[in-house]
Amino acid sequence: MTFAFDDPGIMRRLLRDLEELEAGKLDTADILAKAPLLEDHRLVLGWCHAMKGIVTGHPLLPDGGEIVTSQLMYMNPDIGLARTLSRWYRLGMPRPKKGH
Repeated sequence: MTFAFDDPGIMRRLLRDLEELEAGKLDTADILAKAPLLEDHRLVLGWCHAMKGIVTGHPLLPDGGEIVTSQLMYMNPDIGLARTLSRWYRLGMPRPKKGH
């Protein structure tokens, strides 16, 4: 079986973002202001780690729908920011843990 990634530009943007984040050159306030919001979020594991939640402000998906993101590459819940393979997300409230 042959597998080819369909858009190498996605990987280049991801790598650039993670390098800028590591170097302290990333404007996280600007990212948080523009990124889609993911509420009631939680980690999910399928063929990779991803996030599931209710999205608002996504450029391709309708508001209020439950989505599963692309592969999770970075997450900092302290500042409410996550980077998936394809985009940044602003993290709202996580899904409450069962029994709480």
